Order: sequence, then C-alpha cells, then structure tokens
Amino acid sequence: MRKTPGLMIGRFAGAPIYLQRSWFPLMGLVIAGYGMRLASWQSLSTFQGYLAAAVVAITLALGVFLHELAHATVGRARKARVSSITLNMWGGQTLLHTMSASTALWVALAGPLMNFVVALACQIIWALTGTAEFYGFHLAVQVNLAIGLFNLLPTFPLDGGYAVEALIFLVLRSRSKAHALVTYTGFLLLALLIGFLLMTGFWQSPITLIVGALLIVYIGAGLLPAVQKLGMNSDTGHPLHVQQLIGPASCEFDSELIGLAAQGWDGRSDIVLISQGQGKPEFRAVVPASTLRASYQSLAYQPLAAIAQPLQRRHLTLSSGPTDIIDEYQGFASYTEPPAENALDRIWLVTGTAGPAGTVTAQDIAGALSSITPPSP
Repeated sequence: MRKTPGLMIGRFAGAPIYLQRSWFPLMGLVIAGYGMRLASWQSLSTFQGYLAAAVVAITLALGVFLHELAHATVGRARKARVSSITLNMWGGQTLLHTMSASTALWVALAGPLMNFVVALACQIIWALTGTAEFYGFHLAVQVNLAIGLFNLLPTFPLDGGYAVEALIFLVLRSRSKAHALVTYTGFLLLALLIGFLLMTGFWQSPITLIVGALLIVYIGAGLLPAVQKLGMNSDTGHPLHVQQLIGPASCEFDSELIGLAAQGWDGRSDIVLISQGQGKPEFRAVVPASTLRASYQSLAYQPLAAIAQPLQRRHLTLSSGPTDIIDEYQGFASYTEPPAENALDRIWLVTGTAGPAGTVTAQDIAGALSSITPPSP
C-alpha cells in the first residue's frame, strides 16, 4: 500500500498541493498553548488572548502556504517543472526539477521574501487598528519575520542553504564543492546554537529549551542527507563517479587527415581534436570512436574536423562525483532549455593535471542512472 503524502487541497500549474495531518495538531497547539499564555496577560482579556493566538496561527499558516507558493511561482516562471507542494508541521516543501543555478538561487530566496511581505501586511493592519482585538497581527509580524530570517540561514535544509549553494556554484562552477561548503557551515551553525543555549543559560527556560531542541533536531536531520551526499561524491566506486564513466581518448590536431589518424588509432578511443586558439591549444571538438570507425576508409583524405562534433563547453575532472555529473547531464551547469531526450550524443572531456584524460558520454551517464534508479511501482 502506497503512503499518501497527505490531503490534496488543490493544484498549482497541474502540481498537487498536499496538507499533511501533522499540520492540524500544530495549529491547535499554537492556538491553545499560545492563547493560554496571552490570556494570562493583564493587558488582554481571555477572549483577546485566544483571538490573538488564532490570528497568529492563521497568519502562520498563510505565510507558510504563500512561502511555498512563491517557490513554485518563481520556479515555473523560470521554466522549472513543479512536481508537488507539501505543507507539514515543519513548514513545507516544494519539489521542482530541471533548474539552472540562477533559477535555484531565485527560487530559494522567493520563500523568505514572501514571509517578509506577509509581515509587512500584518504590520499595516496593526498600524491601522492598534486595538487589543488586533494584537495578534502585531505578533504575526514578529512570527513571519522570524520565519523569513531563520530560513535565510546558510545551511541545509533551509532556503538559505540552497541559495548559498547556488551562489557558490556560480562562482566556483562546481556544485559538489558548493554543497560541501554549505554542509560544513551547517555543522558550524549547529555548534554555535548549542554553545549559545549552554553559555547564556537560555536552556533553563523550558520554552527556549524546547524551541532550541526542535531547531537542533530540524537542522541536524536536514544535514544527514547532505553528509550522505558528501560521501557519495567522494566514492570513486559509485556508478556515477567519473572514474567509473570515463572512456579512453587520444589527441590529434583538427587538420590531421582521417586516414593518417586511423593508422595509429587503437580502435576504441575517442579522438579529442586540438585547435590553436590565441596562442594556446584548445579542445573544442571530438571524433567519437564509432564515427571514426565508420568513416576512416571512405573519408580518408578529409580532415578530422569534418567528422567531429562539439565537446560540451564545460569539462569534467578526474574528481567529478555524481552531483557534478548529474548537473552536467540534466543541465544545472549550463541550462537554457532541457535538451530533447537528454541529447544522448553529448560528450564531455575529462581533464587531468597533464591535459585530456578521457571522455564521458551522455549514453554512459544514462546507463549508469538507469542501473541505480529503482523501477516505478
């Protein structure tokens, strides 16, 4: 029996929106627990206290929903595919696919920015009223500001972590390195949070202790998959590591005749073409082994450049792990439009310290993906 993600309450651009059952006890806890505390204040009556708590709960729910909707809206506007939106007691999750680094950055930032918009709207309502019956909107400003700022922390699984990961990728051009930096930053933030609770004495307050413990558990749980991905990227035996995908390659000048190149060819290596560009050799094209095998007799007096195909603009390295391989294959690195049928004729050059070390083909990546992807139920 398949586990359902929750109660479907609607759709956005065809993607289902789910509400998990854990959301209801959370709202009840906010209204009952926070309402009891506010009702004990001398400045508020019992009714006003529970009314303020209800306003906080409603604006919290609205803020979370609009937060996730902002992710989906920005993603769809930038041609990312929205799979689903799920609301739960921890907030929510929007699943999107086929995103560029810049799209991932804007999608991540859209959620917290929406919380700030909700906080501004609540502040306007409070400024226009200012009576005890509307005090909940004053508290809602603080709640939505806190949610927005918390989500901007540069760690997984928060939006700030994904935004910083995308930003670092745009600088370093490697998501595996960006992922590692954000993961290490997350553990540093965890250590700072634990140290803050212990050294300031805030842990002596039951409410602060519970909130702090929940934050530690939430961030810690989000970092576990990040640590697993670190291990996966460093595992040279993983089917999607470049060490498992790399094929042999040799180098020839692009003006070399096909017949002459075939005489010293080993019969299985791709031939990476060397062209002179601005005083230094450049590697922009490749002759696949299958193409040379089919052409070396009939086109013996043609240059290799006549049967070559362009290499992918970005090169892989001997340390490229699954994250970087999948990014290249799916388009995270140089995204314009999703390639038709993943363009299985694409070839990447793998460079080492001494120059070209081999090639990786999209067909090899597709084969590795199919070997590790479980079949659909």
